[in-house]
Amino acid sequence: MTQTPIPVESAGRMPQGPSLRSLQFFLATLAIHLYFVSYGISIVNVPTSLSNEADWVVGIVAGGLGFAGMLTRPLVGVWVDSSAREKWLKIGGIATAIAFVGYGLSLDPWVMLFFRLIHGVAMGLFTTALLAMVASHIPAERRGVGIGLYQSGNALAQLYAAPMSVAVADRFSFEAAFFVGAAAAGLAFVVGSIVRDLEPPDENQEPVAWGQREWVSKTAITPAIVFLTMTTTVGAINAFMPLHAEERVLGNPGLYYSVWGSTLLGARFLAGAAGDRFGRTTVVVPALIAEAISLFLLATAETQLMLLVSAAIGGVALGGVQVSVMSLIVDRTPAARRGAAMATYTMAWDVGAVGGGVLLGFVIDATSYSFGFVLVGLLPLGGLALYLLRIARGDTIRRGPA
Repeated sequence: MTQTPIPVESAGRMPQGPSLRSLQFFLATLAIHLYFVSYGISIVNVPTSLSNEADWVVGIVAGGLGFAGMLTRPLVGVWVDSSAREKWLKIGGIATAIAFVGYGLSLDPWVMLFFRLIHGVAMGLFTTALLAMVASHIPAERRGVGIGLYQSGNALAQLYAAPMSVAVADRFSFEAAFFVGAAAAGLAFVVGSIVRDLEPPDENQEPVAWGQREWVSKTAITPAIVFLTMTTTVGAINAFMPLHAEERVLGNPGLYYSVWGSTLLGARFLAGAAGDRFGRTTVVVPALIAEAISLFLLATAETQLMLLVSAAIGGVALGGVQVSVMSLIVDRTPAARRGAAMATYTMAWDVGAVGGGVLLGFVIDATSYSFGFVLVGLLPLGGLALYLLRIARGDTIRRGPA
């Protein structure tokens, strides 16, 4: 009797199952790393290339990315849950590269705003699709560790992307730095295109009327609001920290992101392990308090040391909240609805960019950078109150050893 040979399955084309040691998980992490290299280039060079413009103009252009994402993210979630997630990832990667080419072609703020809007939609497509896909490669009992490792990919980008972009802009031009960002986005597209979804949407299911689709995930909305109190502070830092550092002569603002990324990298892994073993609440509560302290330090910074201490605390805080909130959402959401859940979760980034960039820009224009950072520093304390009232009691699942 002749046996049918068992095909050797390529990890790049036919993934075996959830595993943190698989090539597929590694490629997903590499793809998000490359994508955030491009993002790290934009967060420093977009505002600094507009340093001669009014603060409210800088805020609008910097926050345009979040504004576009905020408006389209619910639609992105529906798309990602209704058909092949790989397709939406590819569209997002290509569009991001186009946006960076656009930045490099003109530094006029209103031309940049147009491409900033494209960037916002593209980022929603790429990150939401990849988040929903990578969740299928993480074993449930190690969810916090897996998500922490995956998100460490973009934290690693913060170690060098921002200071590298400052060096390229100083040595050559802002345009050259943006073209480097386009190359990084293109590489993210190539690597991300290899990743496959282990739990894809059922495209043969009965179509659901648009009005009945889950535009905002019920399992994700409250955790996402808690996360929003963090992302608004990040939006403010991305839009105005480089200008604040320049005004106070605090040194290369790219170093802030290097320190921030270093502590963010370690915090994401440790937060995931702690959350798997002891519950998400043990991580979220101190992290929210730490973020408030970080913003108050930034507001009062008079030396580069104070600036970098603020960055270190902020990185730990963001890593703890981000990993824990995303793990909490995946814990509670069926695979078929992860696109909507991840869209709701990532919408917090978009709304935070608008609140921390565009809206705070008007406040800063009328007051000062310091007052603006104190104001947003109060938000994590509000997130702490919401978490304790609405989420903490339900965080009782024992998830197994890390």
